[in-house]
Amino acid sequence: MSSNPPMVPAPLGNTIPRAIGKNFLDPRIDAIDVTFYTTLITLANGQTIPSQINIDAGTDFYWFASTYQADVGGAAQTEANIVIPLMTVVITDTGSQRQLMNAPIPITTIAGPGERPYRLILPRLFRANSIITFNWNNYSSNQTYDLFFVMHGFRLPPNSPFTL
Repeated sequence: MSSNPPMVPAPLGNTIPRAIGKNFLDPRIDAIDVTFYTTLITLANGQTIPSQINIDAGTDFYWFASTYQADVGGAAQTEANIVIPLMTVVITDTGSQRQLMNAPIPITTIAGPGERPYRLILPRLFRANSIITFNWNNYSSNQTYDLFFVMHGFRLPPNSPFTL
C-alpha cells in the first residue's frame, strides 16, 4: 500500500491563489462583484415602449442569467397567482452596435421567475459605459403588465486578475 499524497493540480494562470476552503467572491481581494441590473416598465395591452440599462463607466458587465417578475396592473401577487406576461422584447447592445435577436421574442424565452432563472450558456459581455436598450411589446388583448426584468451578472474592472 502506497502512502503518497494525492496529486493537487496547479492553479490556473489567470487566477489568484485562494485560501483553502474559500469558495466565495470578495470584491476587495478578487476585484469582482455580483451585480443585478434591472429595468421596470408598465405596458398596456397592444402598447410598445423602450427602456434601457446604463452599464457603469468603470466596469464591464458579464450577463449570465435573467429573471422577471410581472403583475397585472398592480394586482396583488400570491404564489398561486404567477403572471406569465404576454410580452416580446428586442435587446440591443450599443457598445457592440448589435441586436441580440433578429426578431421580437417572448420574454419567457430569455427570463424566468426568480426560482427558475434563465441561464445563458456563456456569459454575455457588455462593455463599460455601454447602454442596453430594450424594445418591449405587449401582445395581450386586454391586460396591462408591470414588469421587472433583471439581468444577473458580475462586474469586472479593466485589467482584472480574472479573465474569461
